[in-house]
Amino acid sequence: MTNKRILLFNGNQVTAYLWHNSQLQEETSFLPHPEGLQAFASYLQQQHRSLFYWLTDTAEESFQLEEIPYVQGRDRTALIARRLKQYFYGTPLSTALTLGRSSTGRRDEKILFVALTRPETMSVWLDVIRQQETTLAGIYSVSLILASIAPHWLATEKPTLLITQTASGIHASFFLDKKLQFSRLTPLNLGTVQSIKAPGIAQTIAIESVKTYQYLVGQRQLKPRTPIRVAVLLTPEQRADVESQCKSTELLEFYFLEFDAIAKREKLKPSRHTAPQPTLDQLLMHCLVVKPPAQQFAPPVEQHAYRIWQLRLALTAVAIIALISGLLFAIKTAFDTNALKQATSNAITQTVLTTQRYNALLNSLPQTNISPDNLRALMARYESIQNNTTDLAPLLSHLSDALNNNSAIELTGLEWKVEPTLSLPPTARLIPLNKTHEIAQSNDGTATPPTAPPANHTGQSVVTLKINAQLALGLSSDLRAQKTLIEQFAQQLQNTQTQTYLLDMPFEVGSEKLLKNLQNDVNVADAPAPAFSLMLVRPLVIPK
Repeated sequence: MTNKRILLFNGNQVTAYLWHNSQLQEETSFLPHPEGLQAFASYLQQQHRSLFYWLTDTAEESFQLEEIPYVQGRDRTALIARRLKQYFYGTPLSTALTLGRSSTGRRDEKILFVALTRPETMSVWLDVIRQQETTLAGIYSVSLILASIAPHWLATEKPTLLITQTASGIHASFFLDKKLQFSRLTPLNLGTVQSIKAPGIAQTIAIESVKTYQYLVGQRQLKPRTPIRVAVLLTPEQRADVESQCKSTELLEFYFLEFDAIAKREKLKPSRHTAPQPTLDQLLMHCLVVKPPAQQFAPPVEQHAYRIWQLRLALTAVAIIALISGLLFAIKTAFDTNALKQATSNAITQTVLTTQRYNALLNSLPQTNISPDNLRALMARYESIQNNTTDLAPLLSHLSDALNNNSAIELTGLEWKVEPTLSLPPTARLIPLNKTHEIAQSNDGTATPPTAPPANHTGQSVVTLKINAQLALGLSSDLRAQKTLIEQFAQQLQNTQTQTYLLDMPFEVGSEKLLKNLQNDVNVADAPAPAFSLMLVRPLVIPK
């Protein structure tokens, strides 16, 4: 991890601080003489892997507030650069803060132009930084840091004057709508550190508050007689003296910010190497590292090494992401490969066990002379026969019921078969379902056989049952009784599921002829029992 260091410049010397884990440690100080510059160069060379922030805390800082036409892109960049050269011609250390757009007129953009007006005091230090190719993130000032973090401390968007104290003096920063409008530093010449706690500090704060208010009115940033709030950031030790000197008036309303609460809010930890009580300088440096302001003073030439560092950091991040992604993919691939190997091993084991079980079953079967192919063909034929086999129980039960109702009829033979289409002899006659229906006859008196299968049997397989039967011998001489009995028997066999066809009769039937026995034309006494045949037809129903 890259170490971060802050170079604090107070106009005379540079003090180096190390920032680590939200703590600041003072390392060393350098004076602007040859030995100090040489020591500064050696220090930068030793810490060449660190990222440096330059923080200046001097009074040589100028502010110009102006409204410019609202433009974007390159036009805005060119316009701001031209304004900076007009206002601060003698310094390259300048920047611009946008304050939003005006709410009236053509809604111009409000810009605060800021510059460090004495760059020569820092040029000797910046030359050493450039020679050592030090990674300099930027050049900042206390006002830029306050412009970034102080709006979170203020309780209102009303005009507010923020008073803060650093080692260099008293900072008076004016905020409007929580945006910095102006800042000034009043150096303190109190001599010793103990003098910082003296009532003179409180008196200076009260005097500077009044002077800054008068300056803002003179610059027309405030209208005359406009009251403002004055927020004073102080430590608990200073509060009693400041409250005694800073009394609210009609124009200035004082209120006080607790430094400890703000330091805790910004997550600043007390340093183990310096005084346990943090100072505002440490708070500003901590906020500079944690949340650097968007704007800074360094020209592009001073940030050349920093841009290279950013590029190297981006490439390193991409490489790390690619490496981690590759490692994750490799781990996932390894897990998937292991899972596939395990599944393959399980499949092989299961195959071996199944093969052994199959062979054991084959060995337990009786030996046959038929080959597997012939056995397979035989089983296929068997399945075909099974598929074409129907259950005759309903049909035979139906026939049995009809025979029970006709004791004069004796069954002599049955023939059944499954046919893909119904085929009948020419003499077959369909018995109608209605018992009162007479068999249709042609004009010559002969019975008209059906010429086509019934509609409900067309295009489907049927089961046919041929019934051979005979009548009682006592009916041999009574042909009309034979005809009536056979037709009644046929009618009883006919229903919605079964069609009955009359195939043969024991006599000839015709309208122009007398009833004549076909079985015994010579001697009626020696004639056999009258015989006839019927055919029952049902659709093929495969049992499940």
